[in-house]
Amino acid sequence: MAMPSNKSPGPDKIGISYLKEFNRISSHQNGNRSLHSTETLNIFVTDTMLEAIDNKNLTALILLDLSKAFDSVSHSILLHKLSCIGASPEAVKWFQDYLTGRSQYVCIGSTKSSARPITHGVPQGAILSPLLFCIYINDLPGSIQSCNLDSYVDNSKLYKSFCIYNLEQTTINLEAALQIAAKWCLEHQLLINPEKIKFLVVGSRPMLQNVPTEMSLTFLGKTIRPVLLAKDLGINLDPYLSYDDHISKLVSSCMRKLCQINRVKDSFDNETLKLVIETLVISKLLYCSTVWSNTSSNNINKLQSVQNFVCRVISGVGKFDHITPALRELNWLPVEKLLLERETVMAYKCFNRLAPDYLVDKFIKRSNIHDRSIKKSSPLGHSSV
Repeated sequence: MAMPSNKSPGPDKIGISYLKEFNRISSHQNGNRSLHSTETLNIFVTDTMLEAIDNKNLTALILLDLSKAFDSVSHSILLHKLSCIGASPEAVKWFQDYLTGRSQYVCIGSTKSSARPITHGVPQGAILSPLLFCIYINDLPGSIQSCNLDSYVDNSKLYKSFCIYNLEQTTINLEAALQIAAKWCLEHQLLINPEKIKFLVVGSRPMLQNVPTEMSLTFLGKTIRPVLLAKDLGINLDPYLSYDDHISKLVSSCMRKLCQINRVKDSFDNETLKLVIETLVISKLLYCSTVWSNTSSNNINKLQSVQNFVCRVISGVGKFDHITPALRELNWLPVEKLLLERETVMAYKCFNRLAPDYLVDKFIKRSNIHDRSIKKSSPLGHSSV
């Protein structure tokens, strides 16, 4: 593992400012980009799968695992890619100086090997490293035509919606896409670990009943079968997008943390206690909520029980006392309304171009629809008089 040297963070910030000026990062790469996040990517892919369900189709989702991705980046290939996106020779030399000058050795007991220069890897823990990795794999999505590929830094996913009658051809396309991705990675000295690939088929319950139980993919000599649960960027996905497992694990995790905090809450003043709970529990509870907020009312009730417990820990309300007055005193919305508020905020961002283009483009204003209908009435595209 390459670690950053004891230099100031100044070079990292200079490098980030320089690289972001180019704006050459692929639209399929969501890491280290303004307005992009794990939430926006999850929303987009989930919406694609829900749209397929509405059209009575299925979606095959493959979560790729790159072994030691940051440690495998070739310095020479990375510098060449920087040059290709328009970095000047002086800038490339600056990045070369940034990457080189590090060494590593092996230590067994009190015996150390001689130091060797590091020729691969971006320093883990450095704020510039994720952006450099994004540039390194920037052209991976463009190499695959038969499927969609989107990434968040080193987390990549292949997905393709299909009709059940095209299952055989879809399987061929998916295997071909995996082979192309593996070939690209080999050329760039990266490695896809077939043992850690997750393959999920998403659809409605009636449509999934038509999927043969023996369905599988073959990749690097390994048979990959669909799973019933896969974790993608912090979200536990199931074939029906019910999020039952995600909510159950989320509630269990939050409750454990709350019980631990409750045992030591007397050590904190009220404001510090709120801060601790917001940091360790509330942020976890609401992570990517716009992705799974359409879950069942039963799951919403489970989340409400977490919020109620949070309120009791902070306000000291007894186990059998009514919780509503305490929630009002804290000026908290119930979970259902809180989720709606977060959805509204995301919609506002999309309407005002404060979100990635791939989300903004999903919204069509009524005025635009009206304009299109007018233009269609004129063969030259001019407005009718």
